[in-house]
Amino acid sequence: MTEKFFNRIDRDKYFYDKASADRAIKFIMAFTTHVKGKLAGKPYILQEWEKNLIGAVFGWKEKETGLRKYREVFVFLPRKNSKSTLSSAISLYMLLADGEKGQELVVAASSRSQAGFCYDIIKGMVNNSKELSKHLKVFRNSIELEKSNSYLKCISAESSGIHGANINFAIVDELHAHYDASLYDVIKTSMGAREQPLLLSITTAGTNKNHICYDLYEYSKKLIEGVIEDETFLPWVYEGEDSNDLQEVLSIDNFKKANPSFGLSIKEDYLKEQIQKAKNMPSYLNTVKQLHLNIWVDSATAWINNSDWMQNSFDYDEEDLLGEECYAGLDLANNLDLNAFVLLFPQSNGKFKTLAYSFLPYESAERKDNISAGKAFIGWSKNNKNKLFLTDKRSRDDDFIFNKILELAEKFRILNIAYDRWGADQLVTKLEVEGLKFTSFGQGYKSMSPATKKAEALILDGNLLHNNNPILKWCISNVKIVKDDADNIKPSKARSKEKIDCAVALIMAIGQYFLDVENDLIEANSNKSPYSESGFFFV
Repeated sequence: MTEKFFNRIDRDKYFYDKASADRAIKFIMAFTTHVKGKLAGKPYILQEWEKNLIGAVFGWKEKETGLRKYREVFVFLPRKNSKSTLSSAISLYMLLADGEKGQELVVAASSRSQAGFCYDIIKGMVNNSKELSKHLKVFRNSIELEKSNSYLKCISAESSGIHGANINFAIVDELHAHYDASLYDVIKTSMGAREQPLLLSITTAGTNKNHICYDLYEYSKKLIEGVIEDETFLPWVYEGEDSNDLQEVLSIDNFKKANPSFGLSIKEDYLKEQIQKAKNMPSYLNTVKQLHLNIWVDSATAWINNSDWMQNSFDYDEEDLLGEECYAGLDLANNLDLNAFVLLFPQSNGKFKTLAYSFLPYESAERKDNISAGKAFIGWSKNNKNKLFLTDKRSRDDDFIFNKILELAEKFRILNIAYDRWGADQLVTKLEVEGLKFTSFGQGYKSMSPATKKAEALILDGNLLHNNNPILKWCISNVKIVKDDADNIKPSKARSKEKIDCAVALIMAIGQYFLDVENDLIEANSNKSPYSESGFFFV
């Protein structure tokens, strides 16, 4: 926090109670511990920025009443800066030392699993301390201080169960991950009857700017800059600088600025690894910016640069691959859109070649407002090498696609076809009768993330060759990637403004190939005799 912010405090109304600030700091370092990792069980020694934060929260008071100045705190800092440990320690201080009778304290997480994670840390701190254990009773879902009839519990947005509560202290954990503002709003409105309530939101940057977390972030920035005034709200913001200069964004100095625990709970070597990964993998850049530079990013980000895609362009066609084994991806859209069938040919040198086939009703191709490529489709379809088939029916022509896939099955040895079940079951059933093998390929993160990452690696390493098919190239350029909190990624048709069907079919084919290879290895090892390699050992 800048000195300028605290210099604007009205000293006629507020004063800094150093004894109260020191009391909170000393309590945490005397009675709380680390719970996980190599420091587990050791005293929690606060870093300078943590002391400053705690000092500001508990030290600034109203002269007239002696009550705390700040009723709401927004702590905004990147991952691995001890957010969970800090919030747990503050929670225990509030439960044991705030002095109010009948306290109701909650730690609010976005999910049951995250609530459990938060509760385990608080519970671990109590169990690690003989002094804390003397006064607190730990139950399955709550920690209680009987002498003041107070309790602390962890709740989730999935099942909060706090309507009608009279909360005096709450921590909202990782606010950006909450589905909406409902739990935050319930907590805030439940504090109205308390004399000096304290609501602390502690979070990393998110991806949804239409969210209460981004609203509080912008509110905090305006308070820091002096654009607005709110005497009861304490903003505590750490973030890196964003710019078009990638070298500046990924400089170690930018990471130092964003991470107050740099060199302590977050190691320089770890951040350097993340920087290098972001440089090597375009889809990982926004992950690093969000989680380690605390920069708000769009959840949808471009996937493959055209220069990376075109480095793998080679001149070949169907005739060069006749009779070869291959895998396929089938992505069928709705009746008026692009449909795709992409073949993947493993090569003996470890590389792969692709052939892409696209299908679109002529009427859809003719309408310029259908997609940005407009009448380019008509031009593309006139070159047989592009394998774009404009069908006569006004809607998707399943009979044409059926016959084309059968024709390709005569030319190549198609071992497995990965497909999205949506809208494809009837066509797939007909083709299975003809002897083709199909495997349903999920479109969620579980299936698509490893496939997308594998496809990205193949492209960037120069191992995925293509013959410059313009429809596939166009679809690749349109792909927008979304990710979840576990850094899983997948292409998003909803967030990609233009069509990506060929790219999705390619990703599914790649994913299915590696799944089948892995399954073959597992099966081969399971059938191997325990004596086939090691022989017998006689005593």
